[in-house]
Amino acid sequence: MISPLQDADESSTARFRRFARALLAVPKTEIETPEQIVARLQAEKRNLETQIQQVEAELKRRKSPHQE
Repeated sequence: MISPLQDADESSTARFRRFARALLAVPKTEIETPEQIVARLQAEKRNLETQIQQVEAELKRRKSPHQE
């Protein structure tokens, strides 16, 4: 977590260094590559499409006995 900005007597260089240290403190394992992000989003899309198909199949199954 980045600490709040100090009073105005802190130089912009000091603020930048504190900000840079905070960014570099984030473990690299927590930063996703673009390929990982695309793969995760594609997996989520497949899961949603599967859920939609299941709901549509259930609606179709519920609807068909009433039409007969």
